[in-house]
Amino acid sequence: MEIEIPFEEMEAEVGITLQSLRVPSKKDCVVPDVSVQFVCEEFGVVISVINRADYSYIRKTVKERYPDYRYVFVSTYDNLIEKRDQIVWTLMKGGFMTYIRQNFPRQFQQLMTDGFGNKIIRERLRRWNDEPKFKFFIDENVQAMDAPVTMVLATEPAFFDYMP
Repeated sequence: MEIEIPFEEMEAEVGITLQSLRVPSKKDCVVPDVSVQFVCEEFGVVISVINRADYSYIRKTVKERYPDYRYVFVSTYDNLIEKRDQIVWTLMKGGFMTYIRQNFPRQFQQLMTDGFGNKIIRERLRRWNDEPKFKFFIDENVQAMDAPVTMVLATEPAFFDYMP
């Protein structure tokens, strides 16, 4: 059974998520009363909180206003915990982990040691899907999964910086 979260509450939750991740963003509203956009120019990402009924129109309008950005759409029916991961994966493609590692090292360290490092590795392995062309990266990530995150960071500080 799907549970709808009120639009204003979902908007606040996404805003809090971005603040807690220290992601600089500005708010926009391409379609008043049914959507709000958090524009993260530094990483080329637009996160849209939407009323699911209006998805296709909002998607088209957002893509017209923000061409060549990456997009994440969060509806009032979505599971925010799952969407948070999708937001982070999308931000990572724009350099978010390098940004946070260089500008907020304590928060980066905490994020990695709280289990997010292994979550990144699992997501990479899922995306690479055991394909031969990614063998080196797969082997490297499997080895890293067996080591403590702090050891991986001590050996290669930028190991968690990218997401394919």
